[in-house]
This record gives sequence, structure tokens and C-alpha cells, in this order.
Amino acid sequence: MSRYAADHKEKTRARVIALAAQRIRAEGIGGLGVAGVMAEAGLTHGGFYAHFPSRDALLVEAVSHLFDVACDAVEQAEAKHGARALERYVDFYLSPRHRDDTSIGCPVPALAGEIRHAAPAVREAFDSGLERLAETLGRITAQGGRPAGRKAGLALLAEMSGALSLSRTIADPKRSGALLADVRAEVLG
Repeated sequence: MSRYAADHKEKTRARVIALAAQRIRAEGIGGLGVAGVMAEAGLTHGGFYAHFPSRDALLVEAVSHLFDVACDAVEQAEAKHGARALERYVDFYLSPRHRDDTSIGCPVPALAGEIRHAAPAVREAFDSGLERLAETLGRITAQGGRPAGRKAGLALLAEMSGALSLSRTIADPKRSGALLADVRAEVLG
């Protein structure tokens, strides 16, 4: 008889994926070390291979998880705020809090600069997640007087993630905040 619950391995794997996703968001793909994630999960480095065949396999799962969380945030905004969902989502996305805390929010600005150097499977996970997020955003874009649909969601995402990325490069918080506010005004019209 096993000393673990039937779903123990599945829960452990999910915990490792969530921890890896946090590490990737905060430190980038290059900052993800298998030993560090496993230690943070309270597991041994050797135990990693009971859950994943390789570091790239973990990266695929973690990137997918980041996009799952991002899509959930849009859906929660829609459920909670209805007709004001787009406005509320844009308010968060283009906020100093999102700019300053890389451990939260959208994976696009966190990974866009380095994803092209990742393994093909990791890039495919990013592409798939980007499409899912664009489609999810496309359901609420009409609320801002924009066209609805995947293309509109992708355009909105490109505009906001670009603004957020630029705001993170500006040393003066006032100028950086002004950029976010200006783009917010443009996005919401």
C-alpha cells in the first residue's frame, strides 16, 4: 500500500509547475534552475525526473501555466465587471503595480525578449498561449469600442505589452507612469 494519496504525484507535479512559472516570470527562462525549483518545492533534484523528462518539458508546462493564469484573469474580469471588464483589465495591465512587480501579470512582456532563444517546444507553448490569450481578450475588446475577436485581442495585447515593456525601461517613475497613463487613454479612447 502506498503511503501517499492517489493524487499525490499529480499535485506535486502541479506545484513544481507553478513554482517554475513564478521563477520564469520573475527571472526569465534563463533563471529557471531545476535544482532550485525542486528545493523550493521541498523535493530532491533527482525526483525531478519522476515528473518531467527534461528541463524543456518543465518549461513547456510552466509557460502554458502562465498563459492559463493570464486567460483566467481576463475571464475573472469579465465575470466580475461585465461591461467594464476591458476597462478594469487595462487599468491593471497598464498600472505601476504591474510594471514594478514582475511576479504578477502577463507573461508576454516577461518572456517576449528571450522566448526566441528557447527550444522549439517552449516557443510553441508560448505561441499557443499567446493565441489563447488573444482570443480571450478578443471577447471583451468590443467593450472599448474596438472590434471584437482574436485579431483585436492580439492588437490590444501587442499595444499593452509593448507599453508595459517600455515603461519598465524608463528610470524615472513619473515618466514611466505617464507613458502607462497615455497608452491607457489611447487604448480606452
